[in-house]
Amino acid sequence: WEVWEDLDRAIDMAERDEKARAVIVRGRGRSFCSGLDQDPASQVFMHDPPGAAQKTGFYRAVRRAMAIHDRLERLPQPTIAAIQGHCLGAGLELALCCDFRYCAAGTVFSLPEARFAVITDVGGLQRLPAIVGRNYAREIILRGHRFDADWALKIQLVSEVFPDEAGLEAGVMSLAEEIAALPPLAVQGAKEVLLFDERVDRSRSQAFNAARSSMILPSEDFGEVLAARLENREPEYKGA
Repeated sequence: WEVWEDLDRAIDMAERDEKARAVIVRGRGRSFCSGLDQDPASQVFMHDPPGAAQKTGFYRAVRRAMAIHDRLERLPQPTIAAIQGHCLGAGLELALCCDFRYCAAGTVFSLPEARFAVITDVGGLQRLPAIVGRNYAREIILRGHRFDADWALKIQLVSEVFPDEAGLEAGVMSLAEEIAALPPLAVQGAKEVLLFDERVDRSRSQAFNAARSSMILPSEDFGEVLAARLENREPEYKGA
């Protein structure tokens, strides 16, 4: 959750910066974002089944993360995701909040939550179909598989693939400079109207998503996934 809190503070800064005309979202190090920590030794989920209080806590946490992603999406300035390395799980959901997505060759994408016995839950189920279409969204979400930059370009998840990170950096900066040179009222006004049209029914969908996710996380199957990884074996799912 620390990453989301850092993101929330960065959004505050962007909102207050009246001179900012575009916002670039990038990850430090080798990857854009590899999702939540799935190291079994670091998890609190390998305990007894959760009670009502814990499920309520998960629901509130999911809604909080959704709200931060929504804030990024609603930034008045156009946002550009510069993606490299791994873009997995919540990291991909973060990229989906941006107006533009560019990546470097070799980038790996996935929404792997189904393979961890949980549900994609911070806006990906709502945003992905609107970006790549319902068929590709179902394939990505229900399979939970990894795919490469070329396929991401084919399904229009990203607008362009650059040969390396240096090319990605140059391309993203060029786009940001192009946007910054345009009249901000026109650009930001158009973005606001586009978002209004896209979000008419999303709030209800996200409320249901958070409720459904909190019923499942954590489950016995999720604990089994983590235990199986720790013990280097295949998980045995119970559907519970």
